[in-house]
Amino acid sequence: MRLSKGQTSWMALKIDLEKAFDKLRWDFISSALSDAGFPPGLHRSWEALLSNLAWTLGNGESVNFFSDIWVPALGPLSDYSQILASTMSQISFASVLNEHGEWDVAKLSEVFTVNAVPYILGIKPPDTQSGPDMCVWRWTDHHDFVLKSAYYKCSQPILEMSDPLWKHIWSLQVPQRIHCFLWITCRQKLMTNLEHCKRQLTDDPHCPLCHREVESILHTLRDCVYLRQYWRRIVPQALLNTFFSSSVQGWFCLNIDGAVSLNSDKATIGGLLRDNAGNFVFGYSKFIGCVNSLHAELWSLYIGLQLAWDYGIDYLQVQTDCKQILQLLSASNVESSPISLVRSIRKFWHRAWFINLTWTPRFGNIASDKLARLANCSSFELSFFSLPPLVLGDILSSDALVVTL
Repeated sequence: MRLSKGQTSWMALKIDLEKAFDKLRWDFISSALSDAGFPPGLHRSWEALLSNLAWTLGNGESVNFFSDIWVPALGPLSDYSQILASTMSQISFASVLNEHGEWDVAKLSEVFTVNAVPYILGIKPPDTQSGPDMCVWRWTDHHDFVLKSAYYKCSQPILEMSDPLWKHIWSLQVPQRIHCFLWITCRQKLMTNLEHCKRQLTDDPHCPLCHREVESILHTLRDCVYLRQYWRRIVPQALLNTFFSSSVQGWFCLNIDGAVSLNSDKATIGGLLRDNAGNFVFGYSKFIGCVNSLHAELWSLYIGLQLAWDYGIDYLQVQTDCKQILQLLSASNVESSPISLVRSIRKFWHRAWFINLTWTPRFGNIASDKLARLANCSSFELSFFSLPPLVLGDILSSDALVVTL
């Protein structure tokens, strides 16, 4: 930078990180700030900032395969390469994907150390349908900047949906107690005997009035013989047959879960699909590499939705015990979420089917947890079960009481 004698000059730097992150050399910025007389601590902060940012893969076009951070748990992959530096330029995302657009484990194993491969496999591969790559905060599961995480990294060494049904209910011009009743009912939290049995508060799920059928929500509100006489006075005669014959046939329930080893960070996923009567349709489990618990849950949901769609499901209720998933998928910015898996999952809502995502307590998700722990950590192949594995034992028969649609 040259200055004419007797003149004072100033320089302004305005950088859009999202657009220019891969276009500028940071050593140039640091040198420019130093030459301009900025305090050393200020221009060194650029380097500190870089180490705390990462990329989430969209189409992969903006990310340098080796030098950029796109595996948050590892940092730049150049540190884990076992090939010559002169040959790194020959490796790209396309060269380590198979013909189906999935990671090629054999090729990754040739390029990277054995400890790095599971972390790479835990990242969703880039594809043209996932939009552009995004620069995000590295140290939170949801990739949003949180001051607490920044303080932790500065003070310590680095260690480490919106359903229109709900809007309709709350927009009704009825007393507040009716709002609450409808909301509780639609969330299947009405304390029937079936719900009490589900929570192990009783061992008899039958209706206390008729003693004939299981006291489900539908039975409590419509099908009990003691209630039918009242409905016949309210519902028009021409609609009675339709009213009493309407059912939840066609609905299926998908339970998902992920499990992460505290010692090795290895993550496995599991899930199962059941019909409205609680009958087992299929199950799955898979070792997905090394990821945190949130991403394990997201992978289980992503793969479960793929399998359910391929099976031809039209009406699907998804149950998860991870509240973070519900928050991420119901956020107003879900379509531009910094987590590529969230963006890919949300696209399933745009397909020609109906999905209802709900939270279930941990004890209502035991079967999917068992399947997640069945996964073989020595193989990355998906295990598909057309019949319930023996380890589920009596879980399905008892858990069928939980899956009431």
